[in-house]
Order: sequence, then C-alpha cells, then structure tokens
Amino acid sequence: MRRLLYRAAALAMMGASLPPALAACNDAPAPGVSWFSCELTEAELAGARLEGAVLSRSVLDGADLSEARLRQADLSNVSAVGADLSGANLSRARLSAGDFTDADLTGSDMRGVRASRATLDGARLDRTLATGIGLASAQMRGASLEDADFAGATLDRADLRGLRARGADLSQGALGSADLEGADLGRTRLRGADLRDASLVDADLTGADLEGADLRGADISGARFDEAALGNALWADGRRCRPGSTGGCE
Repeated sequence: MRRLLYRAAALAMMGASLPPALAACNDAPAPGVSWFSCELTEAELAGARLEGAVLSRSVLDGADLSEARLRQADLSNVSAVGADLSGANLSRARLSAGDFTDADLTGSDMRGVRASRATLDGARLDRTLATGIGLASAQMRGASLEDADFAGATLDRADLRGLRARGADLSQGALGSADLEGADLGRTRLRGADLRDASLVDADLTGADLEGADLRGADISGARFDEAALGNALWADGRRCRPGSTGGCE
C-alpha cells in the first residue's frame, strides 16, 4: 500500500512539472487557446480566430497567419521567421523578444502592440497601422515600413539601420539613441519626433517633415535634408531652427 502511495505521489509530481499547455498543442484554433511552446512550423492558420491566445515560446517559422485575428494575443519569445502575418489584427498583442525576421506584416493592425527587444530584420510592415506601438531596443535592420502609420511609436535605442520608411508617419515618435544609419526616410513625417542622440549617418531625409523635431546630439554626418521641413526643430548643435526652415537649419 505504501509503495502504491509513493508511486502515485511520484506521478503527481511528474505531472506537476509538465508544461501546462503541452497537451493543448493539438487543440483547434480558437479565441484564448493555449499554445505555449508548441511546434507550429508552416502551420496553416490563415484567417484563424486567435484573440487572446497564448503562443509564447512557440515556433511559427513559415506559418500562414494572414488575416488572422490575434488581438491581445501573447506572441512573446516566439520564433516566426518568414511567417505571413499580412492583414492580421495584432492590436494590443505582446510580441516582446519575438523573432519575426523576414516576416510579412504588410497591412496589419499593430496598434498598441508591445514588442520591445523584438527582432524584425528584413520584415515587411508596409501600410501597417501601428500607432502607439512599443519597439524599444528592437532590431529592425533593413525592415520596410513604407506608407505605414507609426505615429507615437516608441523606438528608443532601436537598431534601424537600412530602414526603408519612405512616406511613413513617425510623428511624435520616440527615437532617442536609435540607430538610423543609411535609413531611407524620404517624405517621412517626423513632426515633433524625439531624435536626441540618434544616429542619422548617411540617412536620406529628402522631403521629410521634421517640424518641431528634437535632433539635439544626433549624428547627422552625411545625412541628406534636401527640401526637408525643419521649422522650429531643435538642431543637432542645440540651435532652434527658424520657422519655415527648409533643407537646413536657418
């Protein structure tokens, strides 16, 4: 009898040590589903309803999540390399420390997303609605967000080298100490943006709107400001640009 009790206790301890969502990996997609640490490589989830789902630490490399509904879902620490999230609703989702290298997020809804320390190298975010997104310390080398709405985004200390953001809205964005070396920011709206101590080395800001932006301490070596609006901006050397300044701080 005592041996049976010991065996039952051992089994209970083993069960308690198992990941709580292990048995849920085969559950059908549904709002609130728990797919924690699941293997979902190349999964076909286009249009799936996954609002509030838990996918943290799962592998979604090459998965098709186009048009999926992922509002308030937890995708922190996932690997979603090359995943298709075009047109997906990710509003208020958590993507912190996730790997979205070369993922397609074109036309997705990323309003209020928390994605600090996420990797989005080479990701496509063109025409994405991402107002208020949090991307502090994110890595987005060579990413594309042309004509995207990132107004009020937090990109402090983000690695944005080679970013392609032509026509994007980054107004009121926080880009302090961000690395924008070689970025294409032509026609980008950066009105009121915080670019203090940012690197704009060799960046192209032709025709950009920098009215009221703060560039104090920024490295603007080799940067192009042709036809850029700089009225009332704070220049790299601390000067306040005159209203109507264009192409340079007057």
